Amino acid sequence: MQRNRLKLWSALVSVYFGIVCLCFGAVGSYPQSKAPHLDRSNMPPALNGAAGSVTGYVRDIACPLRNHSKESAHPSDDVCVKACAKAGAPLGIITQDGIIYNVISHTMPETDERQRLLPYVAKTVRATGQMFEYNGAHAIAIYKIEVVSR
Repeated sequence: MQRNRLKLWSALVSVYFGIVCLCFGAVGSYPQSKAPHLDRSNMPPALNGAAGSVTGYVRDIACPLRNHSKESAHPSDDVCVKACAKAGAPLGIITQDGIIYNVISHTMPETDERQRLLPYVAKTVRATGQMFEYNGAHAIAIYKIEVVSR
């Protein structure tokens, strides 16, 4: 009698786990919508910004936000800027009049553009691309970047 009960419990537990596994398997294989992928070829005009260029100094963005002096737009000593960049600080372009441009990609979802800026750290550049402004924040999706003399 106990052996029959044990067999019955074993069968019930097996059926229960089989149903659970089947349900989770069905959920895992159910097709889900993919994240949108937008780039230059299919970006809606309303999300594309305006063509333009910006000339400024490539550096970490923390120092100019903390240090409001004109020197933060182009410090006399680049040691701190290079140390912050090496440590992984977010990079941007700061104009002579102190406007900070964040660098964004041409795609959605957004991709990291930091590696693209690293060769230009502590240099004055002209970046050409799509310009964006929102609530006082500025950004550029760069097509072309070149070092310019000061």
